[in-house]
Amino acid sequence: MLISLLVSSQLLFAKPDTQAVKTIDVAMLHPRVREWAYPVKDVKVPANSVCLLWPSTPGKNIAYKIMMATDAGFTQNVIVGDEQRWAVYPIHQNVKEGKWYWKYAYKTDNPIDKWQWSETNSFIVERSQNSISSPSPKQVLENLQVLENLKGQQHPRLWSLNKNAETFYGNNKNNPEAKAFVAAMRKQLGKTLPEEKPTRPRDTTGMNALQKKQMIEFMYHGFGNKVANPIKDLVLAYYLTKERAFMDEAIKQGVHVAKMDPEGYATRDDFNNGNIVEGLATLYDMGFSFLKDSEKQLLKNAIAVRGQMIYKGLPNRFELQMCDNHVWQHILRNFSIAALAVANDVPEANEWLTYVYEVWNARFPVLASTDGGWHEGNGYFRVHYKTLIYLPMLFGDLSGRNYYEEEWMNNLAYYILYSYPIKSTSVSQGDMHENLKDIVRNHGLFADALSTKINNPYLTWYAHEIRKLYPDFFRANDDFLLFRLLNYKGDKVMSASKVPSDLPKSRDFRDIGLVAMHSDLVNTARNTTVFLTSNPYGVAGHAHAAQNAITINYKGKKVYGGTGFYSNFSDAHNLLDYRSSRGHCTILADSLSQRLGEDGYGWIPRFITGNRIQYALGDASNAYGNLTTDFWLDRFTQIGIKADKESGYGDAGVKKFRRHVLQLDSNYVVVYDELESVKPIKWTSQMHSPFQLTHVSAAGQKSKTFDLQADFVKSNVTVFSSSTASINIHDQYNFPAKNWKGKTDDEGNIIEFSEQWHAGITSQPTIKQRFLTVIQIQEKQLQPIKQAVLKNNMQQVQIGGWTISANLETGKEPFLQVVSSDQKSLFNYGSSEVKSGKNLVPRTISGSSVLVEKGKIQEVVDERPNVTNLDTGR
Repeated sequence: MLISLLVSSQLLFAKPDTQAVKTIDVAMLHPRVREWAYPVKDVKVPANSVCLLWPSTPGKNIAYKIMMATDAGFTQNVIVGDEQRWAVYPIHQNVKEGKWYWKYAYKTDNPIDKWQWSETNSFIVERSQNSISSPSPKQVLENLQVLENLKGQQHPRLWSLNKNAETFYGNNKNNPEAKAFVAAMRKQLGKTLPEEKPTRPRDTTGMNALQKKQMIEFMYHGFGNKVANPIKDLVLAYYLTKERAFMDEAIKQGVHVAKMDPEGYATRDDFNNGNIVEGLATLYDMGFSFLKDSEKQLLKNAIAVRGQMIYKGLPNRFELQMCDNHVWQHILRNFSIAALAVANDVPEANEWLTYVYEVWNARFPVLASTDGGWHEGNGYFRVHYKTLIYLPMLFGDLSGRNYYEEEWMNNLAYYILYSYPIKSTSVSQGDMHENLKDIVRNHGLFADALSTKINNPYLTWYAHEIRKLYPDFFRANDDFLLFRLLNYKGDKVMSASKVPSDLPKSRDFRDIGLVAMHSDLVNTARNTTVFLTSNPYGVAGHAHAAQNAITINYKGKKVYGGTGFYSNFSDAHNLLDYRSSRGHCTILADSLSQRLGEDGYGWIPRFITGNRIQYALGDASNAYGNLTTDFWLDRFTQIGIKADKESGYGDAGVKKFRRHVLQLDSNYVVVYDELESVKPIKWTSQMHSPFQLTHVSAAGQKSKTFDLQADFVKSNVTVFSSSTASINIHDQYNFPAKNWKGKTDDEGNIIEFSEQWHAGITSQPTIKQRFLTVIQIQEKQLQPIKQAVLKNNMQQVQIGGWTISANLETGKEPFLQVVSSDQKSLFNYGSSEVKSGKNLVPRTISGSSVLVEKGKIQEVVDERPNVTNLDTGR
């Protein structure tokens, strides 16, 4: 028998206090290119290692400088920056607390031009204790020169081997992994020198011009690694053994590669060129004392030409981009290593090193803030792993600052734990998410490496589990081998670790718009995971139009979530299915996707973690509208498709999309959607799965049910609608998924692009719409659902010891309540008064979300993301 509501209808429909519900009314929170200065408007900076940012001035050879002071007249405590070519300026000193004023100026290289000053901006430094500062680039270069003069030795500089080479050799003398690596490198001695030819030939017959161009680039992808990695490995083998044969072989191969045409197909690609620059620079630096003068000059010339090819496209552009992925993923690391290796030896390299050092200090971490997440999802986060391990070490050695102690780095440990559990898939959002069906090798190696630098006992546990469960990850040469060797001090001894069973079951990462809920973080076989994504960065880079989308994993496998395949960054399947909202468990508005671009953003206003109940609220009210971003419009033009309603894009007039998501124990998920538009439109609630979905007949026109069955799980989904609804279940993409590039997984196997299942529950045209979705996930028998409609269109559902009540009457205020059968766990949203059993629960703000468990009361209202408080220039 269904139980009655615990609040009166009078209280139930009280209008929520406006303080509980907040909105954001700006076009975007993180523009693709910086559009305003930072920090401004007396914003309180989080620490006193201040960094100044400002928009660029168009044109070539633009110069900038800054001025800051503690008075608006710029006469007290004045700091003046040197002339520079880039639009970031970290203040490499601990400035005093209080209010500061600053401005920037620009001019061209025309001698008659004068400095043009910006308006005066201001910010407030709140604290000065225990802040972390780094030396200026000028100090870094001077220290480098002083150290070399004292030692009487210019090289090696990389990885502190100028002072630690003997320690490195001694530590690894009996290291089994080092011995295995050296044995493998002996087989490289005397090998034929590499030819400039495709690393993965493909037939281009029948391809259009764009596909052929992309395919040629694809065929040479990895060539830089192929020819540069052996050089670095041979040099490393020398430092592990002191056997001259390894260095001689490295020099032979390095000289050969240095003579390759930098404009040729094989090496002109940015990835290939970056890898070659790093390989040649490593040989120059670490093999310096073995090189002939002619060989040094050849390497310096090649590095100078190739390095300048990279550098010419960076200042006054790269530092202003939200994220130039290719550079942040690989090229910044390649280029930084090269810049340090040849600084003071190649005239241009001092400016290179100054630039990368300043950008690193100003922008790291580029796609996050402090909470540890990465906004593009883990499929492409892992492409950044190598840079995120080595550059903190490189710049740390250079500056003396421990970048592993940054707040983001410490929270990264929790992001890894919650977003990518052991023996499990991850959240299905962002390019290449479908490749993460289990812990993949480079993720395991990254977590292991990170655990040696971050003092987090839970990450230590995570790394220990990876070494135990995936021992083959550590039995071959890989991207993190050098890191492990540099940090090896005998057999790996795990520091004190803690099993994360004592951590909260859920965690929010609001900077990047992710909430991760778990029933059992430790035991994958018992874990049900629910992810809610609503991303303040919008659909930038490799992110997807997945605002207010959910992913549900069970026993480490995806049951519901994003669908499709990463065939190419912007082919038809990518733009019309995979990256589109059509490919995610979210809402279509009049059959239209959320827009692509930074203006298609969402955010997480509320979050509560409890014992039996986990809760989050996502807001995607700003995610819909016409696609207007030039970057994405150009991608549509390139493939001959218009970004119009026929393609699933356009403005349906959405005003509101707030999605409440609750996980109840390990078997039930409740989703409550509040939707509103400026005109009557159809609303479609979507669910996707790799497993077959089957429609189940149900009484009434306002609820639809479908089942899912697989060999490891049984599930059903019932969607209750505020208006008459229809259901459509199919296994076809909007545009077929074809692996036309022959993409492979991490083990080199060709990926099968299979059909998947899609369910859409569509309302009749309405201005306001609500959906209540109840999802059941069981290992064995599904539990029966009892349902009733009370007065005022109040929907009530009883299932598995839970009673769920939701207001579906759009003319009344929203309401959602979940109560356990023992009355000890209660969630309530939207009423003025809450009762737990016979006890009245105090509520401070009407319209808040309240969780009551074991006598503990948690109440939350909307909280805007940090960026709205810090980066307020708009």
